[in-house]
Amino acid sequence: MPDGCVELIFNLADPFKRYHPNHQVEIQPLALVAGQMRHYAMIAPTGRVKLLGIRFHPGGALPFFRFPLHELTDQIIGLDAVWHKLGSELAARICAACSTRERIAIIESALTARLAQRHQTDALVNAVVGWIVQRNGLVSIEHLQKNLGISSRQLERKFKTFVGLSPKFLCRILRFQKVFKAVEQPHAANWSHIALECGYYDQAHFIHDFKAFTGQNPSAYFDADHPMSEYFTRKNRLSDFYNTME
Repeated sequence: MPDGCVELIFNLADPFKRYHPNHQVEIQPLALVAGQMRHYAMIAPTGRVKLLGIRFHPGGALPFFRFPLHELTDQIIGLDAVWHKLGSELAARICAACSTRERIAIIESALTARLAQRHQTDALVNAVVGWIVQRNGLVSIEHLQKNLGISSRQLERKFKTFVGLSPKFLCRILRFQKVFKAVEQPHAANWSHIALECGYYDQAHFIHDFKAFTGQNPSAYFDADHPMSEYFTRKNRLSDFYNTME
C-alpha cells in the first residue's frame, strides 16, 4: 500500500507474482525498486519468502537515483533498469553473502559510494517533509506556502522532483497511514471517531480514501489477515522514524 517511501527490495528466495488490474500476472524481478505508490499493488509469493529492503524517507532517495523521482512514481521495476550493471552486480553480491550483517555492509558501501558522487538535497523540501510527517499529514499546505514565501507551483515542482509526490498527496498518504495506529488504540470506538481523529472531513471521505489505497473498505480490510501489508504499515511508520531522529 502507499506509504510515502521509495524502496529497494532484494528477494533472496522465490520470486513474487504481481496481479495487475487488467488480469495480467507478472513475475517480479528479484532485485527491484518501488517508486512512490499512489495506489495499492496486489502481490503474492510463489514459494519461500526472504526479503531485504531499504526504505528512503521522503526526499531522501534522489541522490541515489539522479533523476526526478516522479519518473518512478507508481513504478515497480527491476533495479538493473535503473542502475544498470551496478544494480545487477549489487544484487548478485547480496545474494551470495552469508549473513544479514554482511548484506547490510554491502548495501551501505554501495549507497555511500553512490551518495559521494552526487549529494543532492533541498533544505526546504526536507523541512516541509519533516513537518508533514511529524503531524501525520494534518497540515494546511496553503498556510505552509504563505509562511515559506513560496508559490504552490514551486513547492509542488520541488516535491515531485525530490519526493515523487505532491505535498498534498503525501499528506493524504500520511493521514491514511495514521488509521492503522488509531485502530490499535483502546479508545478506537467506531469508524466515525477514527475518521475524525485521522483528519478526514467525514466518514464517507475516509472510506473513499481507504478503499482507494487498499482496494477494500475498512471493515472488510481489518476483518481479514494481511501479514505483509501489516508489517510495513505497523512496523515502519514514518512518524516513528522521525521521532527517533529528534
